[in-house]
Amino acid sequence: MGLAQLVKKSHLNPDQQEVADVIGLDNYRALVDTFGGSPIWIPKARSLVSTQEISSHIRSRRQQGDTPEQIARELEIPVSEVRRLSK
Repeated sequence: MGLAQLVKKSHLNPDQQEVADVIGLDNYRALVDTFGGSPIWIPKARSLVSTQEISSHIRSRRQQGDTPEQIARELEIPVSEVRRLSK
């Protein structure tokens, strides 16, 4: 793991600390070791999950009795989008 094993949370700026808090310091060290110096882009979940999959999930949740507001809150999308995709 090289120098990455010496990385402490105190070495990180606030944005880096936030990432380390989410994934854990050991995983952050692995990122540094593997991708250090490389620009990486982390996509939003919406760009990874197809509209068809989201619609299917929403319809399933609606059949279970969940309200559009509950689903929207869980998925962090507007209620209007939940309603549009549940049709």
